[in-house]
Amino acid sequence: MLIQGDCLKELSQIRANSVDLIYLDPPFFSQKTQKLTTKDGLKTYAFEDTWENIQAYKNYIQERLKQCRVVLKDTGSLFLHCDRSASHHLRLALDEVFGAEHFQSEIIWYYRRRSNAKKGLLNAHQVIFFYSKTDNFKFNPTYTDYSPTTNLDQIFQKRVKDAQGKTIYKTSEEGTTELMESKKGVPLSDVWEIPYLNPKAKERVGYPTQKPILLLERIIELVTDEGDVVVDPFCGSGTTLVAAKLLQRKYIGIDQSQAAIELSAQRLAHPIKSESELLKRGKGAYLNQDPQTGAILADRGIIPVQRNRGIDGFLKG
Repeated sequence: MLIQGDCLKELSQIRANSVDLIYLDPPFFSQKTQKLTTKDGLKTYAFEDTWENIQAYKNYIQERLKQCRVVLKDTGSLFLHCDRSASHHLRLALDEVFGAEHFQSEIIWYYRRRSNAKKGLLNAHQVIFFYSKTDNFKFNPTYTDYSPTTNLDQIFQKRVKDAQGKTIYKTSEEGTTELMESKKGVPLSDVWEIPYLNPKAKERVGYPTQKPILLLERIIELVTDEGDVVVDPFCGSGTTLVAAKLLQRKYIGIDQSQAAIELSAQRLAHPIKSESELLKRGKGAYLNQDPQTGAILADRGIIPVQRNRGIDGFLKG
C-alpha cells in the first residue's frame, strides 16, 4: 500500500498493534533543501530539510515516534536512520518514547566515500538506532564469515568456567581438548560495511538520500519473517518497500510528496537491485597480483590499488 500524506495522520489510520517493523529515514536536520536530478536530466526530486530550531525538529520526530509505537506489535521493532546532524537529539527522543531499556543497538552503516576538502575528519558513516517495543521482540540471529586470521583451534575449543569463575578450555578425562562439532560463524555486529550507491548504479533513480536495497534487506531479515508487515513513514523513493517486496513481506509506504509516491510505485512495478561485487566476492578477490609485485611497489613508497586484474598505485605526495 502507498499513501500520500503526513505520516502523523496516516499512521493513526493503521490498526494498533498490527505492524512488525517500522523503518524511518526522516529528514536529518541538514538545514538545507535536498535536491537531485535524474541521470537523464529530465526530472528533479527535492524535499525541504530546514527547521526553525532543533527543538522544533525533535518535537516533529517525537510526535511521529509516539504514533509508531502505537501501531507496532509487542514483538515489533523500530529502526531510525540518521546522521551526525541530530543523532544525539533523536536518541533522547527515542528513549523518551520507547524507554531506554528497549534500546537494542546503535548500528553504524559504514561506507567508503570520496575525499572532500572540508576541514576535519571525512564523514563516512550514518547511524541507525534499533529499538524494540517490548523485551519480547522478534529477532533472527545472523552470522558472518570468520576473519582470514581467525585462530580456528581456539574457535572450536569448548570452554567452561573454573572454580574461580574464570573461562578455561574444556578437557576430557584423558586430558585432551574437547572440540565443538560445528559453528555458525561470527554473530552480526553493529558495524555494517555496505557500499553506498555509486552514481552509475542501475538501482539509482535520482532521488536525494536514496539508500541501497542491500541495507534495507538486512534490517528486514533481522526482525521479520515472510508475510510480516513493514511500514516506512518517510518512504521517499520506496527502497524499503522494494526490499520488503523482494523478501515476501507486506508493506505500507507513506510520503507527503506525490512525486515520491509515483516513483515508489514505478520501482515496485519493476524492481531493480544492484549487487555488490565487494560483498559477494570479498576484498581478497581484488588482490590478484603476485606478492612480489606488491613488495616492489611498497619498497618505493607506492600504495597499490588492485582491480580489473590490473594494478595501479599512488605515490604519497
